[in-house]
Amino acid sequence: MKIFVFEYATAVNDKNLSIEGRAMRNLMIYGLKKEGINTCTMSDNNGEHLYEKILKNIYNSDNTILIAPNYELLEISNFLNRHNIFDKVLISPIDSLNKTLNKFSLYKELKGKIPMPKTTKFPNLADFPIIIKPIYGTGCESIYVFKDNECYERFVKSGKQKFNEKFIVQEFIDGIHTSVCLFAGKEVEPVSLNKQYINFDKGKVSYDGGVVPFQANEYIKSKIFEYSKLVCMHLDLKGYIGIDFVIDTKNEKIYLIEINPRITTSAIALSKATNLNIAKLHIACFKDEEILSKELSKVKFLNVAEILKYKDRMICRIKK
Repeated sequence: MKIFVFEYATAVNDKNLSIEGRAMRNLMIYGLKKEGINTCTMSDNNGEHLYEKILKNIYNSDNTILIAPNYELLEISNFLNRHNIFDKVLISPIDSLNKTLNKFSLYKELKGKIPMPKTTKFPNLADFPIIIKPIYGTGCESIYVFKDNECYERFVKSGKQKFNEKFIVQEFIDGIHTSVCLFAGKEVEPVSLNKQYINFDKGKVSYDGGVVPFQANEYIKSKIFEYSKLVCMHLDLKGYIGIDFVIDTKNEKIYLIEINPRITTSAIALSKATNLNIAKLHIACFKDEEILSKELSKVKFLNVAEILKYKDRMICRIKK
C-alpha cells in the first residue's frame, strides 16, 4: 500500500502555517511508516500547478490523507470530487465537509440541536461582547473580540483589519477553551478532552498551544463527549476529527465552537500522551472497524503532553 500525505502549508511554503503543518504531516508519515506503509508527499511547490500535482500523486497512490486550512481543504476536496477521484481520499463525505467547514453553515445545521454561540453574518452585529471571525478561518486567524461598540468602532477606524461578508459575528462566550480528539467510523469514539491556550491580546485572538488531556470533572467531560458523538453522527463525519468547545463555568454551560474534520495540532500531543498511532487509527476509520475498536478499547494515557506554539517554532513536550 502507498499513501499520499498532502499537507497544504508545507506544499505551498506558507510560512504562517508551515510550523504546525509540518508537525502534522510528519506525525502521519511516521505513523504510516511504523505500519510498513509506503508514503509520498509534496513540499515547497510555491502553488504552481498545485491541483494538477495533487491529482498526479493521488492517481499514483492507493489512498490520500488531506491536511489543510478549512477553505483550502474544501476547495481541494470539491476539485477532487469533480474529477471523480474523491473516493481515494480518507476524509469525510463531500456533503459533510461543505456543512462543517463553513462556520455559518455549521451553525445553521446544528442550531437547536446542540448549544452554540448565537451567530450571524457580518455586518449584523449581535449584542456585545462579540467575536468576529472568518467563515473559513483556521487556527485563530483574523479573529477579534470586542467588548462594546466603542471598541469595535475604534478598531474599524484603525484599518488593521477589514471585515466583510466573508466573516461571521458570534456571541462571545467567556470560559475554558477546550477541544476533543475523536475517531469516527461506524461508531464515534471520543478519546481525549484537551485544554487550549487561547490568548486575547488587545482584542486579537491567538492559539498558543494546549494540554492533552485536560482534567475536567466527569460530568463536563461526559457531556462534551456526548455532544461530540451527536454532531459527528448527525454530520456523517469520518476519520480523525477535532472539535472545539468552550466551557462557561459561570453559567455551567457547554458551547460547541467549531469542528475540524481533519488531523489537528492536538493530535500531535495525543500521540505523545498515549500509546496510539494516529495515522493507523485514521485509516482504520475507513477500512477496518475491528482494528479501530480493538485499539481504542485499550487506550492508555502515559503522560500529559503540552504544546507550546511560538511565532517561529512549536514545541510538544511531556508536562512535568
